[in-house]
Amino acid sequence: MGKEVHFPSKFALQKRCKRNNKGEDYICRLPDEILVIILSGLSMREVARTSVLSRRWRYLWTFFAGIFDFDGSDTLIRFKWNEKSLKFERIRFIRWVNQVLRSHQGPSVDELKVCFDLDNHYKPAIDGWIEFAMRKEIRKLELDLNYDFSALPVQREFYAFPSHLLKNFTLGLLTTLRLSYVSVTGEVLEYLLSHVPLLEVLSVKFSPGLVCFSVSGPSLKLKYLEIINCKNMENLEISAENLVSFKYDGPNLGIPFKHVPRLVEVSFGMKFGLYAFKFLRSFSSYFMQLERLSLFLVTKEAPFVLDIPELGNLKYLELKVSRYNRQSLLACIPLLDASPLLHEFILKSLATTFKRVLGYTTRKYQYLKVVELVGSVGSAAVEFITFVLENVASLEKLIVNPCIAWNARIPLECELQNIPEEELAREHAMKLAAELPLGVVFVIL
Repeated sequence: MGKEVHFPSKFALQKRCKRNNKGEDYICRLPDEILVIILSGLSMREVARTSVLSRRWRYLWTFFAGIFDFDGSDTLIRFKWNEKSLKFERIRFIRWVNQVLRSHQGPSVDELKVCFDLDNHYKPAIDGWIEFAMRKEIRKLELDLNYDFSALPVQREFYAFPSHLLKNFTLGLLTTLRLSYVSVTGEVLEYLLSHVPLLEVLSVKFSPGLVCFSVSGPSLKLKYLEIINCKNMENLEISAENLVSFKYDGPNLGIPFKHVPRLVEVSFGMKFGLYAFKFLRSFSSYFMQLERLSLFLVTKEAPFVLDIPELGNLKYLELKVSRYNRQSLLACIPLLDASPLLHEFILKSLATTFKRVLGYTTRKYQYLKVVELVGSVGSAAVEFITFVLENVASLEKLIVNPCIAWNARIPLECELQNIPEEELAREHAMKLAAELPLGVVFVIL
């Protein structure tokens, strides 16, 4: 096992590099190659600040090869309601990124992350950042050009991924690609899969350009695939020998799987979550191998499905149910009953009662060890805890979190109105703590 390396902080470097009567400290006498390795253990901002330590350090940081993390999330929070100020901040952000990247002199960079509100109007600058990443043989690339839909009601032209650059550069070392609020086509993604031999993680979120996408190839290394809120998606086919995790939230597509022998983790959101639940029999040949399953059930109907195939390998189950769909709670019992080896169960629900739901089971869950309830207020928390105590024989940890903020669709004013209910739910849950078996960890968040 390798020895753990502890890098000195920027303050320690500054202190040690101050001249004294005996000359420079031993750190400052190290070769440049070693100092660059030390810099790789610091954040990008800390690395840039080392330029003031001494004359020697002034340009040493430009050989930094670690994580270039340009995250402007804090700025977005401060200015999201002021479009005029936000435009000015965009210019400042772009100048900052350009200045740092143009100063870099090293041959390679491990990771480039950009997070800010930018659209296709700033395409030349963003194209330049991607070109920099390709030229520096990047290993991980993340573009999150997010914005607040409610704050900016004007029509937005999403930044378009520069496919022309793919012909000029190779991405032989790229292992991770994450694109959010970037318009990218299925053809471009398929080209990347076939020309980037080491790509293991691919995440595409909020991409209007993604319509059809075929994930296939004899030598794919892809292990993690995530497609979220690509509203124009019409067709998806997945044939990936090494795929272990797939997360999808978007339009119904039928069954996307063709060949996924190693798939053990699936997460389906919104409408597709309901579709997959209703037609579990159709998915059964793939779901039987799952170890982790997450479903978001949103519907006005009651998705009570009795014909559920046994999920014999399932260890982790997470169900999310919207406020407007209490009938969807009827899904939890059949799924629990179909998962004999389940170890952890998380239920995120905004229901105020479980009485109608919990009466459907007479089964004891022998292997269930961790249970978590998120979002439920009123008497629901008490009812759920009672159900757990009566039916979970090997419980080790029970978590109750009445906070409803997990559901991003709930307005802030509704969250504030429910604070008293959340506190009341915590009080009711605390009263049941004494009834827990000895040794069970009880957590109230």
